[in-house]
Amino acid sequence: MTRFLHHKPRIVQIVSVKNETPSVRSLSFKDELSLEAKPGQFIMTWVPGADEIPLSLIPFDPDGLARIAVKERGEGSKSLLQSTKGDKLGIRGPYGNAFTHTNERRVLMIAGGTGTVPLLALLNALVSEDIECNFILGASTARDLLFAAEIRTLVGKTGGILHVATEDGSEGERGLATDLTAKVLKECSFDRVYTCGPEVMMRRVFDLAQASQTPVEAGLERIFKCGSGICGSCCIGPYLACKDGPVFNGETLRGLSEFGSWARDHSGRRVAVGT
Repeated sequence: MTRFLHHKPRIVQIVSVKNETPSVRSLSFKDELSLEAKPGQFIMTWVPGADEIPLSLIPFDPDGLARIAVKERGEGSKSLLQSTKGDKLGIRGPYGNAFTHTNERRVLMIAGGTGTVPLLALLNALVSEDIECNFILGASTARDLLFAAEIRTLVGKTGGILHVATEDGSEGERGLATDLTAKVLKECSFDRVYTCGPEVMMRRVFDLAQASQTPVEAGLERIFKCGSGICGSCCIGPYLACKDGPVFNGETLRGLSEFGSWARDHSGRRVAVGT
């Protein structure tokens, strides 16, 4: 019954809207099923008159609200960015596999862009697990660092460190998040690495984790139309990213030749990752 309820579309009302960066806004709403989501899972979000799009969830909130973060990438997200407090949205889910943890004592998270959202959800979940969480947050410039203050506070509670990399050097170290990842992995050992963001970045993180023999999990993004493994639009190798992912472990990623190289667009045509 619970699984069926997750599939059933439902209407929620936006409780608050916040500008997180010049290009990203977060929307908060009340929904019991969304609050049950695990870090890395997503919901299909329907904007009346526009489109239905997948968005990662932050289910942990002191006010009992779930959050999504939106950046313009198409008609659906553009319409969603115009939403205001009191507007209604259609949602279903949560869907997909989540990040995992077992007996880890020290972990490293590497995030870029809106890939910060599922890793913030993971960080929230691990704060009470007596796990030292270290975080590398990357962006092109300081103003694009997403949820930096919130992450810094949570990381501090675990005894970990927040490392920041900006391409223009406006905050933290100048360069890419992957440059900083290589440096941190040489200086310290971790029980597990988690990453989410641009796929080229994640592929580099994966390679670095493999070189240091550190278990790794990555949250992949593909074209999600149904969100529940029916349409096949999100195929990657023999898997469906919406159902078998979006979080994949290192063992599975090793067998996916297209990881970090190519994906499929809305028409199913092969395109280079990042285009």
